[in-house]
Amino acid sequence: MAEPECSSSSMLPEPTLTFTLPSLHDALPLDCRVYHPHSLSASPRAPPWRKHAAIVAHPYAPLGGCYDDPVVDIVAGNLLRLGFLVGTFNFRGAHGSAGRTSWTAKAESADYMTVVGFVSHYVHFLDPFVPLTPGSPISRDYGNGPNGSPHVPQVTLSPPGSPSKRISPLPSPTFPNGTPGNDTPVLLLAGYSYGAMITTNLPPLESILAQFDTPACGSSAAEARLRAQHLAETQNVILASARAAVVDSQKRRSYRKSLGLRVGGDEDNRKSHDSKRSFSLDLEDRIHKGVTELKTKISHRKRLVSADQGAGEMVQEPISPNKATETVTPVAPEHLLPVQGHIAFHAAYLLISPLQGVVTSLATMSFPSPLGSISRRIPTRSFSWSATKNTPPSEELFPRRPALVEAESKLCANPTLAIYGDRDGFVAARKLRDWATRLQEVPNSKFRAHEVSGAGHFWVGSTALIMRDAIRTFAEGVLRDQVI
Repeated sequence: MAEPECSSSSMLPEPTLTFTLPSLHDALPLDCRVYHPHSLSASPRAPPWRKHAAIVAHPYAPLGGCYDDPVVDIVAGNLLRLGFLVGTFNFRGAHGSAGRTSWTAKAESADYMTVVGFVSHYVHFLDPFVPLTPGSPISRDYGNGPNGSPHVPQVTLSPPGSPSKRISPLPSPTFPNGTPGNDTPVLLLAGYSYGAMITTNLPPLESILAQFDTPACGSSAAEARLRAQHLAETQNVILASARAAVVDSQKRRSYRKSLGLRVGGDEDNRKSHDSKRSFSLDLEDRIHKGVTELKTKISHRKRLVSADQGAGEMVQEPISPNKATETVTPVAPEHLLPVQGHIAFHAAYLLISPLQGVVTSLATMSFPSPLGSISRRIPTRSFSWSATKNTPPSEELFPRRPALVEAESKLCANPTLAIYGDRDGFVAARKLRDWATRLQEVPNSKFRAHEVSGAGHFWVGSTALIMRDAIRTFAEGVLRDQVI
């Protein structure tokens, strides 16, 4: 059974950004989209931007899966309306993208981690409306630009051999309306079908982001970081200008009404040119140009970062008797330094129609070929697992890989919802129930499962509405820092 073909009409609005990222696996370009929530609109009445973000992965590419998938639209659209900044992307080989689907899913895991690194840094640098006052925790670290506008810190480069130091996250900000935000912004990693399988097998969020701490210059991780900063800085200017134009327009309109005058006929209904200004970033050359300018600005900084921030020192050449003065030679940078005050996101996971059992094993090649010896064949006997035992019998006979155990552990340690139907045509409901029970019975587990009666692997009609409502309830609970 094939996945539904990508729909030409999307439930999501037009993406704010459309661009590519080089995969951590092999630098293959990945098609990516970013959608801004209403909190980043030009309206001064929009809710505060709380830096919550989500990434949604699509189904199996060879069966038609792509970021235009209808279920991805439902999930991403609901998260967007709840205030999440949403990122979607095409795995390699999906919907005309470069490359092709791998046999091991390792490349796809790296694809997903690339987007995670980008989104985390993009959200970090995206601060168009935060009012900074002198002496505040953020302004002390970032400083203020002209007219009191926030100054975005620059990425710095570390010379060879300089130590890496993790910077403590910024304190929780207070938003313009005076309401304190959540202690930590949420980064929700979601996936549908094959995308849910990849999400399940991802390492913990801290391990993913560690790859972007001090990436080698020119690497895919460094490129993703630089693109995130460049695009965020660009959007900071556009969004702040658009909102300022709306505020100014409202002030002028209010002033004219107070005078009882009407000038220009229908000028009151005329929208600001700046607020409607189209800023297309679809062309890769524009992004490349911006990133190149950012690199140039970084490499030509006149001052080196102080040693306590992890910067290296200038290397002094030996003084020759024939030289009247000493010569100082700068060391070429090799790595980006950690981003100062990088947000420490609270991770959450959403798995729609997750693939478990034989399907997962085939997709990830996690067991030897059944053409081998009898002792290496996959057992057909089914086991029951009692909660009183430490490990299920199947794990006693066939130990689980450490990476898989670590990956599943993150689902128990962080708010997680797995939603599936009892008529899934790819995975037997019994396998999904057993898997969900095992994770839910872990002490203090935050994993929750929702089985939908009558739903199959593809969500249509009334089952799609049930799935949508369950996801909304879960996401709202995560934002309240409590899982429903």
